[in-house]
Amino acid sequence: MVHVLLSLSFLFCLFQAIESPVAFGQDKINELPELIVTATKTLHTLEDTPIETTVISREDIDNSNALTVSDLLRYTPGLFIRAEDVPGISGWRSKIRGLDFNNGYGLILVDGQRIKGGGMGEYGYGLNQIPLDLIDHIEIVKGPGSVLYGSDAVAGVINIITKPIPKKPLLSASALYGTHETKIFNLTGGASINRGKAGFLMSLDREESDRSKYGAGDDDYERNHFFTKLTYLPTPDLTLGLTFKWEDRERIYADEKKTRLSPSIQWHLRNGGRLALSGYVYDWDFHHFTPGYTERRGDMYYRQGEVLYSQPLWDSHLITIGGEYLEEELDYNLAQKTIDTRSVLVQDEIEIELADRILSLTLGGRYDDHSVFGSEFNPRLAAMLTVNPSTRIRLLIGRSFKSPTIRQLYYKEPFRHSSYWYKSNPNLSPENSWGYSFGIEKTFMKKHALSLTVFRNDIDDMVARVETDETIDGLPVISYENINKAYTQGIELGLQTVLPFGLDLSINYTFLDTEDKNTHKELTYSPNNTLALRLGYQNKDCGLRLSIGTQFVDDMYKDRDNTKKTDDYWLTEAKIIKDLNSHLSLSLEVDNLFDTNYGEPERDWLGRTIFVSIKTNL
Repeated sequence: MVHVLLSLSFLFCLFQAIESPVAFGQDKINELPELIVTATKTLHTLEDTPIETTVISREDIDNSNALTVSDLLRYTPGLFIRAEDVPGISGWRSKIRGLDFNNGYGLILVDGQRIKGGGMGEYGYGLNQIPLDLIDHIEIVKGPGSVLYGSDAVAGVINIITKPIPKKPLLSASALYGTHETKIFNLTGGASINRGKAGFLMSLDREESDRSKYGAGDDDYERNHFFTKLTYLPTPDLTLGLTFKWEDRERIYADEKKTRLSPSIQWHLRNGGRLALSGYVYDWDFHHFTPGYTERRGDMYYRQGEVLYSQPLWDSHLITIGGEYLEEELDYNLAQKTIDTRSVLVQDEIEIELADRILSLTLGGRYDDHSVFGSEFNPRLAAMLTVNPSTRIRLLIGRSFKSPTIRQLYYKEPFRHSSYWYKSNPNLSPENSWGYSFGIEKTFMKKHALSLTVFRNDIDDMVARVETDETIDGLPVISYENINKAYTQGIELGLQTVLPFGLDLSINYTFLDTEDKNTHKELTYSPNNTLALRLGYQNKDCGLRLSIGTQFVDDMYKDRDNTKKTDDYWLTEAKIIKDLNSHLSLSLEVDNLFDTNYGEPERDWLGRTIFVSIKTNL
């Protein structure tokens, strides 16, 4: 641990010492969206966001090998993605700072709204919610987030932002084909009309693959996805919006349909304030019927409404107050329950001038009244010291909570899981956590960016699986209890730099230390060291882009007793893009170039995969 800290300190000092410019092939690091919103629910540039945020831009998406959101996140410090890259993959072992998304320790949003499904079983949460062609950028906020989002934002929030309505008429299409009969098609169109007073965006996608949700094994996966976004501006200060999404997924042993309708109203007030009203209705209709597992058939719903009001005060404060009502309905054969949560939040963003430096403080608290658990209060303090325009220091302290999963709490009858049964415990309490982080961020001449963060999460009342004395049909029964305490802590290092001759390089490293405090064992599938490197090349005169990326993953424990380990492994990918003209491009990409077995040679993996694609826009 000491050697790691000394090495990182040396790197930071080395970059701090850079003073003179060098001739570079590119002008600056990839363009990022002008404003982001996830960290505070108010508008900030990335540099001025008081809470550590990473952004994956549209340019990053276009240049990547990724076919899925989970694969896009692989190169982000603090995130561990254990999933192959084909349409329909679950990625259920993906983690943020040592805690998994599947069980709700990291919150997944699309345009700021909750999702269902995509993880392990019908109870879990998955990252791969929408097609990549629909995404404008992804905002990754690490650290406690319950102060703004309530349950499940223990270790961070992933907010997938869809494309905005284009200012100019847009019509684009793309097609991809590759290994395992993988096919992806997209058609997108949109325009602003009536001098920008109204606009629309429409997208139609289809995906196919012959691989299963968990990678191994044959399947017959198909997804059709339709998305449309409408806006209307009656006045320059008032924006009305409406978004509709429909999706249909089919597999050999699963059928799913999702619909979402999301209206919104936003006023920019003359006194500098902003008032936003929004809501959504979400329905997930599913039927899962894998042999050896209890059949699950029915619906899950979200019905949500939110009001947010932000107002600048006294030249140095930005006050935000808000209220949210969230209703979650479970209406299927294993669970029938309606859960509602009423929430109020208050946040003050304060800017203090200290000589030639600026101290930004963000103080907030959220009160949740949960129909099952009662009340929860989650405060958060964030501080950012802007030492100079290129150096920032951030500190974050906050409390979060997490509801037990549907399987842990709400099943009304036992669930057959192959060789054993699960039985819910209706007396479970929510888990709670305190999270801390301290980070330094440095940029140089818009050509280099270096970040170093130290973090820790302490989780109490952690839900654990426990063996019971019961059996059903001769098979053991497993239930759940709030008996565990755990911590995750570590160091994250990120480096982006633009090199001569059209080259750019990113290096991301994470050191992770985890422990179940009851057993003093490490948490499963939590590698101590991960390293990701990506080298890119761009020649604008030839219309050529190349990239090669590789990731090292340390060995990790597969079981809670820490008796079985995976091997460490390297995973390498490469991509070449050729722009034939300003409207047409071709690409060739290879994933898992050296056919790695992800440290588990006994399992069935996809192996090396090859994809070719064509994209056009008018």
